[in-house]
Amino acid sequence: MCGVCGRRLSIQYSKGTYTYFYCLGQKDRRNPTGCQERYVAADQLEAEVEGLYGRIEVPDDWAEGLQEAIAAEVTTHHEDTTSERELLAYRREHAEAERYKLMDAYYANAIDVQMLRREQERIGAEVRSIESRQGVLDASLDDWQEVMDLALRFSTRCATAYRRGGDRTRKLFTTAVLDEVHVRDGHVVEAAYKEPFDLLFSVPKFEYGDVVGRGGFEPP
Repeated sequence: MCGVCGRRLSIQYSKGTYTYFYCLGQKDRRNPTGCQERYVAADQLEAEVEGLYGRIEVPDDWAEGLQEAIAAEVTTHHEDTTSERELLAYRREHAEAERYKLMDAYYANAIDVQMLRREQERIGAEVRSIESRQGVLDASLDDWQEVMDLALRFSTRCATAYRRGGDRTRKLFTTAVLDEVHVRDGHVVEAAYKEPFDLLFSVPKFEYGDVVGRGGFEPP
C-alpha cells in the first residue's frame, strides 16, 4: 500500500526484464490522487520485506516470556466467554425442564400428540443449537491455543524460513502474516499484521514499538 495516498500498489513489467511497483492513484483516471510516489523496483521491495522478517523475528530468549503471555491471553479468552457459557447451560437446563413438563402434559391429556411432536421438535432444535454453540466455544479455545503455539514457533524462525523459501513459499508467508505493507519514498516504512501475529508483535515482552518505529523501521 502507498504510504503517501493510501492506494494499493500494482506491478508493471517493463521490456520483459524489469518489474516495478507503482501507486494505482497515479494512473486511475476516474479517481486520481495526484500521488507522486515514485516507481520502485520489485527486487528492492522484496529485499526490504525480507529485512522486515528479520526485524520482527522473535528472539529465542524472548520466546518463553511470550509463551507465558499467550497462556494469559488464552485464560482471558476463556474468561471472556464464561458468561455466555453460563447462559447456554441455563438455556439447556430450561429446555430439558420443558421436555419433562411437555410429557407430563401429554400424559395428563392436556395436549394431543400433534402438539407434543411440534413442541418436541422445537425443543430439540433449541437443544441442538445450544450444543452447537457450546462446541464452537470449546473448539475455538483449543484451536486458538494451537494456532498461537504454531504462530509463536513460526515467529522465532520466520526470517530464516522466508529467506530460504522460493517465490511461492514467500507469497504464502506474506499472505498469512502481513495485512498491509506501507511504502513511502521507495521504502517499506510500516507494516500491519494479521491475527494472531498482531498479538505476538504487540505483547509487552516483545516491545515491538521499541524495535520498529512508527515513522520507519529502525535496526534493533
